Parts: sequence; C-alpha cells; structure tokens
Amino acid sequence: MPLSGADKRRCLAALDVLETKKLYFDWSPNWASIHDGNTSQLGGLKPGSREDSAAPKLRWVGLFNAGSNKRIQPPPLVEASFPAGTVPTTEEVVVALRAAVNAA
Repeated sequence: MPLSGADKRRCLAALDVLETKKLYFDWSPNWASIHDGNTSQLGGLKPGSREDSAAPKLRWVGLFNAGSNKRIQPPPLVEASFPAGTVPTTEEVVVALRAAVNAA
C-alpha cells in the first residue's frame, strides 16, 4: 500500500533517529518490538522484527504505528526482509527500511 507524503516524512525522520542507535532484534515468529526503539523520539512509530516460522525463514523488520501503550500496531507501514540466519546491523536495517519507504 502506498504511503502518504506525511507518512513517508514521518518514517524517514524516525529512521534518521534509529540510525544513531544500536538496535536489538527479537527473531520470534510474531512481530515484536525492537529493543532501544524509543517511541517518544520516533514520532509515534516503533520498529519491530520477526522471523518466518516456515521455509525460507526470512527475517523481517518493519516500522509500525505505536498505540497509546507504545506497542506496535500491525500491519507495518513499511517492511524489509533479510535472508534466513542473517543478523542485520542497525545500519543495514535503516538502509533497507529507507529503501522501502522511498519505494512505497
């Protein structure tokens, strides 16, 4: 689904903040919040991650709207995947999500 101009700007601003952090990922089969993704600094967005439970077991990261409880609210506004077993760095995640925002 295409992002509105306002959502694109909000996502890009959040990614500018995230690239200054060291993020910690949870590779469970359900979307989970990424540790050190401070919602208050991200314009109401929150990063999340998950790993497919079935082959090819891609690893996914996404940017979500956060609810009043600061929990992620699926579906993600944008998402990007990495090959199975890959542990992406914060920089790789930001680059992949920035590409997804620009393509949306």
